[in-house]
Amino acid sequence: MRIALRVGAVCAVTVLSAGTAATAVAHNDDSVIWGTVVSGPDLKVRDEPSTHGSILAKLPHGSQDRVKCAVQGTTIHGNPHWYWLEGVRGWVSAAYVDTGGRHVPSCPSSGDPCPQWRD
Repeated sequence: MRIALRVGAVCAVTVLSAGTAATAVAHNDDSVIWGTVVSGPDLKVRDEPSTHGSILAKLPHGSQDRVKCAVQGTTIHGNPHWYWLEGVRGWVSAAYVDTGGRHVPSCPSSGDPCPQWRD
């Protein structure tokens, strides 16, 4: 099952449910890092890597998105890292996203989706 989200007028997003996640990941490039939402009921996607950032969208438990890079932001449950999700185009706390043990690189200084939050 695919869940289509509309995030304001910014972009449309497709999020995979937990039931289709394994199939979808198996067919994608190995360089893509998929993150699975492990919080519930919904993970807040924010416009900055902070709990003070505006909420852009909410992702249900078990949904997936592509994780591009990580920065340091508000510490959640001892974890200061936040991930930029490419599909939804926003920040989520790494404390609530499982990347299957894959290392998420730091956001680069060039091409950074949000340069003011670079490490």
